Amino acid sequence: MVAVENLVLGMFVAGLDKPWLESSSPIQGFYLDSTQSLESLAEECTFVYVDPRRYDSQLVDSIAFTSEPKVAASKPDSNIIYLDSIRPANPKIYSNTVKVSDEMAPAQTSLEDAIVVMKSVVDKLQKSGSINCEEIESAVQPLVNSVMRNKMAIAALLRMRSLGEYSYAHALSCAVWTALLARELGFPRKEIDQFALGASLMDIGKLELPIELINSTEPLSDENWELTKSHVEEGVKLAKEAGVEEGVLEMIKTHHERHDGSGYPLGLSANEIPVSGRIAAIVDSYDAMISERPHTKALSSFEAVQELLKNAHSDSKGLYQKELVEHFIKAIGVFPVGTIVELNDGSVGVVVSQNDALRLKPKVMLIMDKEKQMKSNFVIIDLAASVEDGRPTTWINKELPINAYGIDPGKYFL
Repeated sequence: MVAVENLVLGMFVAGLDKPWLESSSPIQGFYLDSTQSLESLAEECTFVYVDPRRYDSQLVDSIAFTSEPKVAASKPDSNIIYLDSIRPANPKIYSNTVKVSDEMAPAQTSLEDAIVVMKSVVDKLQKSGSINCEEIESAVQPLVNSVMRNKMAIAALLRMRSLGEYSYAHALSCAVWTALLARELGFPRKEIDQFALGASLMDIGKLELPIELINSTEPLSDENWELTKSHVEEGVKLAKEAGVEEGVLEMIKTHHERHDGSGYPLGLSANEIPVSGRIAAIVDSYDAMISERPHTKALSSFEAVQELLKNAHSDSKGLYQKELVEHFIKAIGVFPVGTIVELNDGSVGVVVSQNDALRLKPKVMLIMDKEKQMKSNFVIIDLAASVEDGRPTTWINKELPINAYGIDPGKYFL
């Protein structure tokens, strides 16, 4: 047990002086890798439990801090990525203008229309070898409109519905996840539109690769891996020929770059990667992880979020920029709206609303009792308010697969 004032960078926090569910931490157990993480912990806890076996001395060297007054450095430390560098100069604050229940039907129409358009785009590309950017924009624009009206509705639909073939499903999903993150970061609408279009196009080059390679369940040979990586160059070429803006091309070029320099094709790292590329890396990885693919089973959203966090870092040591990952989690929620969950008493419900302050405590509509029998009346409970004598009484035990127990979450919104 260690008092918070005695904590130092590099320590691994294995337990708190309160239940994890009462904290704002999205995961149970984390490294203290920044002064911000120390300060945040001090606001919530008096003492914590530290695992000495998992101490990481490299984190101590990443940020120098002292109890003496800080002196302005003559030159900023280029190894540290500050939050201001990923947000616009004057971030906009967006709020939902319609209820999630009112947005579900328009969002579903926009999504169905977008699928039809993207199917046509894919067919035309395979026949003519070119794309029509205006067609793709006509598919993506209504999805962004929906995100701007209510950030939860269309995201819920993506989790509830199977959109069909992975190529266009992934494109549309990434456009939505990107719009959600850009909205959360406060970008102007014009840039949100540009980011969403870039996300929808970033894997378009894969359609130029042999279908056997895309659907292969076998480990790739060196030759096939190099061929797979060529989809970035192919995508840039297709988009350039279609006349897209430079900002969109930049996103396509850098969506496989990684924060630690381990990505491709250029091996860029940290600030060398434009914000659009850093955003693309996160949404591309997240959607791939939660999607069923020929060679990989889908993870739950909660599992995918944990993977992102495990590989995120404030400096250039992780695959993803930690600040961006944290904003992404805030945008979509640890348990997104539409997720089927099992509570600690065995009852089953559907997440219907997020809690931005306590991300592990959304509002849940109870569908089945602890015996897994359908309830006659569906009651919405607020997990943040489910407290007795200062301790939580109800919490999410685990996320369940899509359509678990035959539950269609869409029925409870539409």
